Amino acid sequence: MFKIKQIFFSDFPFDVNGCDVLAFSGCKNKVRLNGFTCTPQATSIIDLTQDLMEIWKNMSKSSCRYAINKAERDGVKIRINQKYREFNQINKSFRHAKELWSIPKKLMDAFEKSGVLFVAEHGKQILAGQIYLTDGHTIRLQIASRRLEAHANKTLIGNANKLMIWEAIKYAKTLGMKEFDMSGILTGKDKDDPRMTITRFKLSFGGEIRTYFSYRKVYSKSYNLLQKTKRVIKVKKMI
Repeated sequence: MFKIKQIFFSDFPFDVNGCDVLAFSGCKNKVRLNGFTCTPQATSIIDLTQDLMEIWKNMSKSSCRYAINKAERDGVKIRINQKYREFNQINKSFRHAKELWSIPKKLMDAFEKSGVLFVAEHGKQILAGQIYLTDGHTIRLQIASRRLEAHANKTLIGNANKLMIWEAIKYAKTLGMKEFDMSGILTGKDKDDPRMTITRFKLSFGGEIRTYFSYRKVYSKSYNLLQKTKRVIKVKKMI
């Protein structure tokens, strides 16, 4: 019903004609622009201009380097830009189980066309996958999904996810990129927040914490009305 435009790797937001909703992800600069809402977002950045061995040493030995070495010993293989169909199936199941918003097909098609897909394979089974976006300077982790079946080997899958990030770091350095963006962490100290597990996972790679900004502007009055109606219905259901 609505034309939603998402822009990545812009230093700051700007108006775009012909869309109902405009969103900017991960802008480096904080600015005030009429009609835009601004949301700060902490992230972890790995400096890829360092020597690869220095990046390796900065990673947690117990929770990161050991896991990567163990995944390699267990025979986990990393494939690049392969198995998109299998990854999409895992991603849909993962997001449904975690009650995350489903990614529109058009956006997933755009990720497939412009992004880089890493999948971890063990035997003939895909354990997990990660999609990265890049502008040639920065590579950013955008989507990560893994198998959630009760019989799945959680330790193997966790190690495979870390191996994928390590391979993505090496991939980015080979192409001369300068920064590796983990794409969002929590900075609070609420240990009970389940998202802290993901934050600790990302910080184990030894990056520097920075604050970027997301911007959003709604041009369509109909879209605003629809969102307000949804919120009212949700509240009534809760009551």
